[in-house]
Amino acid sequence: LSDVVANSRCYSAAITAWARSSSPDAVERTFALIDRMEENGRNGSPHGKPSAHCYNACIHAIAKSQRPEKARQCRDVLQRMIAARDAGFRESAPSLITYSTIINACAYTNGTESDKKDAFDLARTCFQTLLESNEMEPCVSSFTNFFLVISRHLKPGQIRDQFAEAVFLEGCKRGKMGKQVFNNFRKASPSAAHRISSEHRNHPADWSRSIRTNGFK
Repeated sequence: LSDVVANSRCYSAAITAWARSSSPDAVERTFALIDRMEENGRNGSPHGKPSAHCYNACIHAIAKSQRPEKARQCRDVLQRMIAARDAGFRESAPSLITYSTIINACAYTNGTESDKKDAFDLARTCFQTLLESNEMEPCVSSFTNFFLVISRHLKPGQIRDQFAEAVFLEGCKRGKMGKQVFNNFRKASPSAAHRISSEHRNHPADWSRSIRTNGFK
């Protein structure tokens, strides 16, 4: 048994299992495995380096948790992914799943005002990265969860309404404005959503052209 060496697939399976579990130690366990893989990589060990799948599983565990420091932990993982990618390990590059899962984690972050500000700032950075990327396209859940971020972490008022409407217009331009996305837009800015619904009693099909089901049929 001493000759058996855990490879990247073994680590990935273990990280995924912990991420999917309901254990209160899931986040710590996934971080411990990521730390070990990164150390293996630095030492030139055959145990492998963490891929984006491993990092994403760790982020998933963070998103499922109730800890208020979700945003800071997600930012830490994201920075490690980017550092590994920039060092030449392309398999660690953040993906659409990475950014969308982080936005989801930020949407459901509770805690102090500082925790919520961290969550909003990180979610906005991730969403903007998707909008500006030439390799990734924000998906429906990216818009759905980002509207939740706005509704939960920005104070009601003109700035929030203008910000939410700008995201709405971007969603329409990209054909991602499905029913759930619009419902969350309504939570983020009831006044803007009401005005737009009054102007467009039948929402144009073009608004949801890039998703399988037109939520306004």
